[in-house]
Formats: sequence, structure tokens, C-alpha cells
Amino acid sequence: MTDPVLIVGAGPTGLTAALELSRMGVAVRLIDKRQAPAATSRAIGVQARTLELFEQRGLAEEMVRLGNRGRFGSIYGGGKRVFRLDFGHVESRYPFMLLISQAETERILREAIARQGVTPQGGEHFRLIASNPLSKASKGAEPSLDELQRIYDQRSHIPARFHDLAWSSWFRINSRMVSRLKVGRLLLGGDAAHIHSPAGAQGMNTGIQDMINVSWKLAMVVNGQAPPALLDTYEADRLPVMRGVLFKTDNLTTVIGTENPIVRTLFNHLGPFIGGAELVQENATAGMSQVVLNYRNSSLSESHTHGGAIRAGDRVPDMPVRLRSDGNWKETTLLSALDASHLTLVAAVPDGTTLPSSLKACVPESRFVEIAADAKDAARFETTFGKAGAAVLVRPDGYAGLTSPISSAADHLAAYRRKWFSASAADARS
Repeated sequence: MTDPVLIVGAGPTGLTAALELSRMGVAVRLIDKRQAPAATSRAIGVQARTLELFEQRGLAEEMVRLGNRGRFGSIYGGGKRVFRLDFGHVESRYPFMLLISQAETERILREAIARQGVTPQGGEHFRLIASNPLSKASKGAEPSLDELQRIYDQRSHIPARFHDLAWSSWFRINSRMVSRLKVGRLLLGGDAAHIHSPAGAQGMNTGIQDMINVSWKLAMVVNGQAPPALLDTYEADRLPVMRGVLFKTDNLTTVIGTENPIVRTLFNHLGPFIGGAELVQENATAGMSQVVLNYRNSSLSESHTHGGAIRAGDRVPDMPVRLRSDGNWKETTLLSALDASHLTLVAAVPDGTTLPSSLKACVPESRFVEIAADAKDAARFETTFGKAGAAVLVRPDGYAGLTSPISSAADHLAAYRRKWFSASAADARS
């Protein structure tokens, strides 16, 4: 049998693509130029949104067990702390940045794809990133432990002694991205599509989410459940995200690495006051954790006013809910109720609401969930879905594709499915 999808590169991006496609019944071949998995750390920050997605795939628990929860992040300059981020502001079950070696992340993903029958062919940790090192880069010598110690002592007031250096290297920051993600039958993502400064720990997380976005679309097309036009929404969804990542990481790198004495003085003196503002903390951590990322401008997003805050293209927020099961209600979380392999129609209803029979008939029963507010977070439920409730068609990547009042949801959903996911639409593919 010829594998229909060839994945080039067995880093976190390629491994995620292999996992997603194989879970959805698409045969893959995963190749890499390396003969063995990488043993060095490289990317070490896993953001809250990535952990939410990994939770649905049964991977987050082990990662959190192995990693270190980074609740705070600080920037130092002039021997003092200039800026401090508190990830406790992030509205997620994971209000922290998980610090874990990329080698461990890749191992967990490799074991996950091995369970799908896919094999690639081919203590606490401290990370220091500093500009303007004490010596110039040399092709023949990496930064020594002594030099790293002196850089740290020069820039931080917190006493620390480095030891057991596993590896070190010089690197130059590159910042660029492609203008297209889909060219014929070729799809790009991860480092093949965007590279940038490591500031903010965005690169690996962005690459993983590239693949979670495109894989369910590709699987539906390959399996004859959607037309090829669905794949065009990958580029429309993710290119703006990539541009935003490059813009923010470039600006952050410029500010913290500037040698301009005026800018440096202003940053060192104003940073503590600006960074201490509650609104700045909330916005900065929400953006870095990627929980506010949305696809509202995507052609795949269709909103019909329903009185709640959630709109098509938004991440479906996790919260305690009650789930109707066999006529009874059981407590669970919204994230647990979603299907990471299929479209899920979520009917969020006020107590005592009787759903129209036409709504229940819109999707197979296994992909329909009825939820109501849990007393522990009833206010957030009402804010999200409105007093009268709402129907939300949730994509396999956890974002709302369509939102609608419950009363008119059946008609809206039928038209939406005819456009994007019906058998006739799939038959029209070229």
C-alpha cells in the first residue's frame, strides 16, 4: 500500500502531524535526516494552549509530571528585575509555562505515534539566553561554563551557581516566514514555514498547533468527507498567527537586546511600573500562552448572534460543566466532552430547556453533546453561552466553527455542513 501522506521532519511538528493523521485513519510515512532522536533540550517551554490540546490526546499528564511548572517569568537588566510575568492570570487548567526538554516532548510524541503503528525513519533545568556575550563566537569553541556563570552574575542579582553543563552553543537569531503554506500537494508548517527569536517560547508551540490545525482538515479530505477547498483554510487560519508571532518576538528581542543607552535606561526604569499593571499582566500572559489565539476572520468561521461571548473562530474555553448522559447529568469538563477526532455539536442549555428534535438529528449521536452549567462556574457558563444558551459546532482542534442560537441552529448547521463537510461537497473536489 502506498502511504498517501509523506511527512518530512520528525521533530515536534512532524511527530504531531503523524499522530493526528494516524489517529484519524490516514496512513503516513515519517522521515527525518537524523539517524537518532535529538538528545539536547532546544525548545523547553510548552504553553497552556498546547497542553490543553495534548490533554485531549492523553499526553499532558506525563508531560506535566516530568516538567517544571514555570509560574513566573522575569527579565533582568542592570542587575535588577525589570519585568515579571505571572502566568496565574492565564484562564486555563494550566496557568503556567511548562519547562520540559524538547527531547522529552519528542519522546512522548514518538511513543504516542508508535501506539498508532508509526515509526520515524531515519533533574531541574535552567536556561540562560543572553545577548552581547563576553566573548565573540568561535567556530571551534562553544561558550564555557565559566563564561555562562559570569554572564549570569553580571545581569542577575539572585545568587546561583551553574554546574553540570550538558551542552552550549552560539546562535544567531533569524526571523522569516513563507508567504504561502499550501503549494499544490505540499503543505508547510513548523520551522519549514516560520523561524524567529526564541523570546516568549512560541516556536515549537506554533509548529505543533500548525499541525493540529491542518491535520483534521487533511484527514477529512483524504477520507472523502470534505472538498479540497477545506485545506485552503489552513493558510487563511495560520498565516496571520505566524505573522503575529514574528512581530511580537522581533519586538521583544529588540527591546530586551537593545544597546541604545536611552532605550535601555527607559526600559529598565519604566518596565517595573508598566509590567506591574494588572491589564498588562493579563494581556501579556494570555498572548504568550496562546489561549487568546482565534480564527474569527477565517472563511470557516460562521457566527450567528446568540447572546454569549463565544464567537466562531474562538478557542472553546475549558470549564466545569454538567453533561447529559443516558438521561442523567454527570459532572465533567467541557474539554473532556469534546471529540479531538471529529466535529462535535455542543448544545449549551439553561436548566429545564428542551432541545428541538431537529437539532439532535443534525449529527450522529456520538458527536452530539448537551451540557448545562455547573454550580462551581455558572457565571462563566452564562457569560460564554448566553442566558438562553447556544449551539456551537466545535472543530477537532478545539475552535468553534459555527455558533448559533439554539432555536435556529438546525438550519444554520445544515447549510454549513452542506458547504464544508457534506458528501456532495466532497464529491465536487477536483
